[in-house]
Amino acid sequence: MSPKDIVQSYYDSLIRKDNKWQDLWAADAVFADASGSLNAQGKAAVIQSFIPFIKGVARLKIKQMIVEGDDVCVIVSYDYVNSKGDRLNQDDAEVWNVKDGKLAKLILYFDITAYRSFIRA
Repeated sequence: MSPKDIVQSYYDSLIRKDNKWQDLWAADAVFADASGSLNAQGKAAVIQSFIPFIKGVARLKIKQMIVEGDDVCVIVSYDYVNSKGDRLNQDDAEVWNVKDGKLAKLILYFDITAYRSFIRA
């Protein structure tokens, strides 16, 4: 699969709410946000970082995907729902690196403060 196909498979799995996204990560994967407040290294840590996030995703839509070699930048619109049933829409820029057919690195660009405040409400 191409880097675009691998990244698309990740989002498709999130939309289906299955666990196939977990198999797409490399053993030495890295996941962080631009501010550095999120930083998970290794497949197990990355998966554990995503599980609470995925539970709060009610819907997602890919707005744009730019591919250059093994790098893929995706603009994603997320609809989140918190424990009170409130909803928040937030657009993220997600910059991926694919290596040897696996998701090797993801850096998120989004307002983590607004997201955390909403989810904890």
